[in-house]
Amino acid sequence: HTYDFPAAEQWVNHEIATLKKDKQPTQQQEEKLLRLRRAQQKLNAVERVTFIDSVVVPRTDVLKHIHLSPECGTLTSYASFFQLADEHDCTVFQSEMGDQIFYAQPDGNGVPHLYTRNIYGDNSSSEPTLLNGLSDNEEEQNYPFMLTDGATIYFAAKGSESLGGYDIFMSRYDADERRFLAPENIGMPFNSPANDYLYVIDEFSNLGWFVTDRGRSDGQVCIYVFIPNETRQVYIPEETGTDELRQRARIASIRDTQTDEMAVRSAQFRLRETQNAQETAASSDFEFVVTDNRIYHRKNDFQSPVALMLADTWTKNKAELEKVKKTLAKLRTDYRNGTPDQRTQLSEEIRMLEGSEETLQEEIRQLEKKIRKEELGL
Repeated sequence: HTYDFPAAEQWVNHEIATLKKDKQPTQQQEEKLLRLRRAQQKLNAVERVTFIDSVVVPRTDVLKHIHLSPECGTLTSYASFFQLADEHDCTVFQSEMGDQIFYAQPDGNGVPHLYTRNIYGDNSSSEPTLLNGLSDNEEEQNYPFMLTDGATIYFAAKGSESLGGYDIFMSRYDADERRFLAPENIGMPFNSPANDYLYVIDEFSNLGWFVTDRGRSDGQVCIYVFIPNETRQVYIPEETGTDELRQRARIASIRDTQTDEMAVRSAQFRLRETQNAQETAASSDFEFVVTDNRIYHRKNDFQSPVALMLADTWTKNKAELEKVKKTLAKLRTDYRNGTPDQRTQLSEEIRMLEGSEETLQEEIRQLEKKIRKEELGL
């Protein structure tokens, strides 16, 4: 727990020698030795990360404290998404358009693995499919999160490349091979000898969250908020020093990582804005901007009867536009994965829906102008 891995290795070697002397099996100690050596390698390449906040919460409440921008998709529990009474400790990530989900589901032995499904406009879905390339072993996999590029996935796994229990891994989808590449352990400070569960990046607010139970009692976890790096930067062991490097890897002090005060203040402001936006969205039916200082969230906010009538049409058109977008997203996925004949058949349907999308967008823009004019009495 102090990350003095060389001392720990000496102790394990002593255990192995004692067991061999007594002609006892040493497999567990040999595996522990490999993990210690892997941990020392990770310690020599600790990423330089700025942390801006942390909060300790019950593990069951984690998703309530991660405030993603809508453009990044949504995270929900497995039981909530599939409306099940049994609470599996698994999560579901749904893309912004709602047309695809990535989720963990336990097998018959209770071991979770990663699946995906396409979600259609009528809320039906395709059959679940194991993620090709990530389902080649029997390791536990959970807590998936996909970046907006639709190719980069983060998830937690227990296995031969983990430092402790769950570690966070990253992989990318190879469109040519139609499979995910071999996953990579993202290293320290995000991974540790404890369980590190969830890694989330909000590319619009430029904020990240990750969840760990290191140093926590049963049922408690710590959620850290950090500023994602555009490119990975690491501490140089010779320059940082052993003690400080261990502290950075353990996240012993958030304050010590905050070397750029302006960047920290900006990130803390973005975090508050994201939290406020999510709270507003949860208590609103919609958001209609009348003026910069006048934003409506419910139909009874409108004072003009004509504006209220137009607003009713506006909300219906907005809902219809979302349906068209979801259908288009599904058809475009089918087009990318289809044969030449299937693409020919789909292309006309896609063009027609794209025309409907443009028409609805223009109607919505014109309605918004009329609503503002009526509401402001212009």
